[in-house]
Amino acid sequence: MKRTRWLLIVSLFFNIIALAVAIFLLSKGSYTKIMKPYLNDYYLDRLSLYHTLPRSESGIVFLGDSLTDRCEWSELFSRCDIHNRGIDADTTEGVLDRLGDITALKPRKIFIMIGGNDFVAGKKVAPIKENYREILRRIRLECPRTRIYIQSILPTIYRLVPLPRDQIKELNAGIKRLADNKSIFYIDIYSSMIDTNGDLKAAYTHDGVHLNGKGYLAWRRAVYNYLKQ
Repeated sequence: MKRTRWLLIVSLFFNIIALAVAIFLLSKGSYTKIMKPYLNDYYLDRLSLYHTLPRSESGIVFLGDSLTDRCEWSELFSRCDIHNRGIDADTTEGVLDRLGDITALKPRKIFIMIGGNDFVAGKKVAPIKENYREILRRIRLECPRTRIYIQSILPTIYRLVPLPRDQIKELNAGIKRLADNKSIFYIDIYSSMIDTNGDLKAAYTHDGVHLNGKGYLAWRRAVYNYLKQ
């Protein structure tokens, strides 16, 4: 009996130690991954690169997360005036933090798609939409001649990447209402990317969320006419 009690006490002690270590790690390193998923080495390297590149005003900027980052936009559209400002793992909060470097370019047009990683970090629709509102306000303030194109958040293959279908649709409906169709326009890419289940078409992806060549061609078709305006 005494031996059993002693083992229970030892086990409890080590469980408390393990819990304390877990809480410490969560409060330190995991904070970056969970609450600020965009602050990783790759993100910081890309941010540094974009900050140091020569500024070429009056171009076209594609702004967003990994979906934007992974495309060669200038080659996709055969245009040398398109600048890729996507960074893997970025969020609406991350875009707000680095927006000054974007508006400093004084682009003619900005195509923005952001928000999927906000859901990964546990955010709800309302604060994501508020961040969108602030992004648009700042762009309007800092480069009033720029045309802004809000691109809908894309679906995922839910069984592989379980981002909330209903919340994606809700966010898209919310950011659509932010467009005034004068200087801010909404582009519905979502509808051209979904299958009958409301998931991302399997032909457009390998991992359930990121796009392959066919996926980017579908994206190109959706925004092509807006680049010509």
